[in-house]
Amino acid sequence: MSMGALIGSRLWKQGCTYIHTRLIYLCRRIPRGYIFREKMHSVARENLQAYLHSYKLSSNEPGIKLMHNSQRDDQHRKDVEHFAALRALQHSKRKHVAFAVQAMRDYDGSLDEKSPLKDHTISFNTNDFIHIHTKFNSDWWIGRIVRSHSEFGFVPTARRLANYMVSDEDPPVKHNTSDHQDRSIWEPKCPYKVVPSSRPIVLLGPTLQHSRLTQLLHLALREEILKHFGKNMKYVKSDIGSGQQSGDRKGARWLRGLRDYDRGQDENQEVELIMRMTSKLHLLLVDSPHIHTPDDVQHLPLSPIFFLIRVSDNKILAKLLRNTGTTRMAAEIEVANVLKTMNDDRFEMVIEENGLREATRRIISYLEKYIHALHYHHKDDEI
Repeated sequence: MSMGALIGSRLWKQGCTYIHTRLIYLCRRIPRGYIFREKMHSVARENLQAYLHSYKLSSNEPGIKLMHNSQRDDQHRKDVEHFAALRALQHSKRKHVAFAVQAMRDYDGSLDEKSPLKDHTISFNTNDFIHIHTKFNSDWWIGRIVRSHSEFGFVPTARRLANYMVSDEDPPVKHNTSDHQDRSIWEPKCPYKVVPSSRPIVLLGPTLQHSRLTQLLHLALREEILKHFGKNMKYVKSDIGSGQQSGDRKGARWLRGLRDYDRGQDENQEVELIMRMTSKLHLLLVDSPHIHTPDDVQHLPLSPIFFLIRVSDNKILAKLLRNTGTTRMAAEIEVANVLKTMNDDRFEMVIEENGLREATRRIISYLEKYIHALHYHHKDDEI
C-alpha cells in the first residue's frame, strides 16, 4: 500500500470516529423519548393533512364535519326563530282578547331592530287602543290596534317599551324610597294604561245627568240604541264618577272621609265589573248620575266613549227646562255652559241637532264602525 493510500484510510477512520462520537454526545443531551415523539408527531401531521385533503375532495362524504361554520349556524338559528314567531302570530289570531291597553306614547315598530318579525311589528300613536291576545316572550306581546282592517303584529311589553324609549329628552321619573333616605330609584314612565277591552259608552248633556230633561233625552236615545244592537250591547247602571253621594253634606269630617273611602271601594268594584262585562267585546252602555263631564272619570282606567248632546241656544234650553219642571234652572244652565266651553276633542261626537232621529242615526253609525273595529276578520292565510 502506498503512503498516500495509508494516510487517506487513517483520515477516513478518524472522521467516522469523530462523527460517531458527536452523535452519541448529542443523543445523550436530547431528552429520552424526544426523537420518538417527534417522529410520531410528524406521522400524525402527515396523516391528518392527508385526511383533510381527501375530505375537501369529497364534500359529500358522510360523517362528522371537522370544520365549524358559525355563520351557517347563526342563519339556522334565525330561521328557527323566524318560523316560531310566524307560527305564534298565526295561532294568536284564533285566540280571544286577553286584555286591552291604551298607548301613552308613540312607537315606530319599523325602527326596532330586535323585533321577532320586523315586517309584522305594530306602530302606534299616543292614545291608540291595542288588543293583546297572547304573550310571545318577556319582551313582546302579540295583538292588534283597535281599528278597522288592522292586522296582527308584535307589540312591545310595558317593560320593553319603557326601556326602549328612555332618552335624555324624556328622563325617567324619580321615586324616593323613603323620606329618611337619600337613595332614590329612577323608573321610566309607564307607556301603557290598562283599559276595558271594549270602551264603555256614556251619554252626556245637555245639562246635569240627574236633570229631568237629560233623563228624558237619554232614555229616548238609549231605547233606540239598545233596540238596534240587540245582543251585541249591554246596559248597566253605575255609581262611578266624582259626584257627591246622597247624604248629609254637613256631617262630621271623619264621616265624610269614611264615605269617600267607601266610594273609592265601590268604584274599584264597579270598574272590575265593567272590565268583566266588556271582556267578550260587547258594547256596554253605562248610565251614571255622577258623570257630568269627562273630568269626572278621568281618574279611572275606563277611557269611555262620550257622546255629548248640546243645546247651543240658552233660550231654547231654558224653555226645555221649564217644560220639564226643573227647580234648579241656574245650576243646570251653568253645567250646560261648562259643556259648551269644552273642546270637542274631549268627546267622540258632539250632537247639536234638535232632531232626536238624526242624533240617534249618527250615534248608531259611529258604534257600528266601532264594533267592526273591535273584531278581527279572519283571512285564509297560511304560513
